[in-house]
Amino acid sequence: MNFRKQVARGLALNSSLGRSITFCMVVLLVAGIATSAWTLTRSWQKEVADTERDAINLSVSQARQAEDTFLQAETALRDIRRNLPATGINDINNHQFNNYLSELQQHIPQLHGLMVYDPQGNMIATSFGKIPAQSNNSDREYFIYHRRNAHGSIHIGHVIRSRSTGDLVIPVSLRISDSAGGFTGVLLATVKLDYFRHFYSYFELQNRDLLALLNTDGNTLYVRPFADDVINRNLSASPLFTQELEKKDRGNGTWVSALDHVERIYGFARLERYPLVVAAGYDKPALWASWVKESLPDLVLNALLLVGTLLMGAIIFRQVRMNVRNQNELAELRDELTSINHTLQLMALADGLTGLANRRQFDLFLAKSLKASALKQKPVSLIMIDIDYFKHYNDYYGHVAGDNCLRAVGEILHKLQLNTRDLIARYGGEEFAIILPDTGPEAALFVARQAVNIVRGAQIPHEQTGSAQGTLTISAGCYSITAELNADEAQRLKEGADKALYQAKVQGRNRAVAATDAMLQKA
Repeated sequence: MNFRKQVARGLALNSSLGRSITFCMVVLLVAGIATSAWTLTRSWQKEVADTERDAINLSVSQARQAEDTFLQAETALRDIRRNLPATGINDINNHQFNNYLSELQQHIPQLHGLMVYDPQGNMIATSFGKIPAQSNNSDREYFIYHRRNAHGSIHIGHVIRSRSTGDLVIPVSLRISDSAGGFTGVLLATVKLDYFRHFYSYFELQNRDLLALLNTDGNTLYVRPFADDVINRNLSASPLFTQELEKKDRGNGTWVSALDHVERIYGFARLERYPLVVAAGYDKPALWASWVKESLPDLVLNALLLVGTLLMGAIIFRQVRMNVRNQNELAELRDELTSINHTLQLMALADGLTGLANRRQFDLFLAKSLKASALKQKPVSLIMIDIDYFKHYNDYYGHVAGDNCLRAVGEILHKLQLNTRDLIARYGGEEFAIILPDTGPEAALFVARQAVNIVRGAQIPHEQTGSAQGTLTISAGCYSITAELNADEAQRLKEGADKALYQAKVQGRNRAVAATDAMLQKA
């Protein structure tokens, strides 16, 4: 007796009553399961949505608190700069100015101290009243930053330990310049890390819930509830910096923390005035456990209803349930395999450093674009881009900074106003490429010049270019063809763009050049 006959016999499908009972049982089970699943899913989704909203609200409120905190420090520093002697900081009356700094510091409770340093990094005035014996801070990151950067904006550095008191502090500094713009010293306000520690402790959070203040470069300033050993740890590889902050200044997301590998529901907010971000994270496993505990009466009731339904037709529905279970398992397995395949495809076609298309995706897209060009008889253009003096950059700033530079250039190029059908790729090393289907030479040259201008406008420091500006630049070469399905067209297009790039380098870099057929024949 085959399986079908066994099922038909066990369910009495050869009778009208058996078919009616089977139909009713299936309807009851499906309705009961669907109703329970829908109710519980809605309840969990609401719990998650409420938590996401709480996380965003907490991060926004703390971002405003942090902004107010550092704004008071900035206001104090600018007030000090206005009250410096017109003849220079060397003419400061130490006793009088120390009293002024001390009085000013007492009105701002979050401040640890206020200091004035001369161009050599020597402390010449302090709110502590007495200048320590070892008071040269020329080696500090903030001092080196202001010595190298002439702008007059506030700089918030990484957490340091005060050489005056041994406390952990956040340095907030301002450059002092003479009338000609020359470097004459640094004003420093140190914010107590304990100020944020105490303030964040007021919030009623669970043991593994997180509240963090970070630099936008991924460096941690303070993270509750972690110990001080996480301070200054770089989290730039976190999805917060690699994904979320690239799309918006505030929002929410769920990911596994790089600090303790706990999955949390995060809210985040970037400060409007300062390069800082506040993140609030709620422990998702703990949230799930709490939701299950609160939903336990509903879960038990739904389970009893389902058990009762099963008991009413245990023999009949047993076979149906097995079939449904098998189908669900197959569907889940299929979805998992589809998801894994999709993830592998994306990883195989993306550059790990910049997130742009890699060389493999570039080659595939170029072949596809040339084929479309031949069919539609419309031109396709290629722009080859090279970072000027990148080897000098690597040698001077180091390979880690070089990687950051490549990533920054990739982000800038990604912001170009291109069509959705265009492709930006990292071609290799410090080279990038842009493929522009259905685009002629004039439009391609326009895009190339736009790329040169936007990178130059970003003003990324590069002191080894030999130019007066001392900023990073790129050179670009572009070439356009209308394909005819010849085997060498991809090579010809790349060679044309590469020769144009070479001409841009020869003509002085920091420019875009379009290759012409005459130029290529001459070459």
